[in-house]
Amino acid sequence: MVLTSAQQVRLGIQDAPTLANDVYYGDGMATGFMLPHRNITTASAFVSANGGWSATGATFNASGVVAFDTPISANSAFLVTYTYSVFSDDEIDHFLDAGGNSINGARLEAVKTLMFDAIKRARWGAPDGTTFDDTQAQGHLRDMYNKFSNELTQDAIGGGATYSWGANQS
Repeated sequence: MVLTSAQQVRLGIQDAPTLANDVYYGDGMATGFMLPHRNITTASAFVSANGGWSATGATFNASGVVAFDTPISANSAFLVTYTYSVFSDDEIDHFLDAGGNSINGARLEAVKTLMFDAIKRARWGAPDGTTFDDTQAQGHLRDMYNKFSNELTQDAIGGGATYSWGANQS
């Protein structure tokens, strides 16, 4: 089976669709709930009923909101099962266009986007000794950027770009 360009880009940046299966609780007033992920593709919602789960007619949108027809009773559980990814199909298509319809160019565009997001990374410590460090992601993204950039340059050299012409001149 041959992968599409979008699938190849996703594979290179490790953006495979991921399954979430989480339980949340209603507050008796809200009909819509924000989920922790966006770019939701397939989804189902269930409410707690008679010791099990009963399907609902809830709707999901790509932004990560699940909406029910009526409010979920206070402290009543509901289960959501959905598939999500970091980038939407439209974003992957944009990366392909911006990357010159090259897989490595699209991967490079995706990593640039993630690097900008890395500004939000943090490191902290609590008085009880608990620490959190999410700053390592920037170094990993920088390594990926360099890798894809080098591969893109090698592709260009192999294609007869000015790099190869200039390198062979004496």
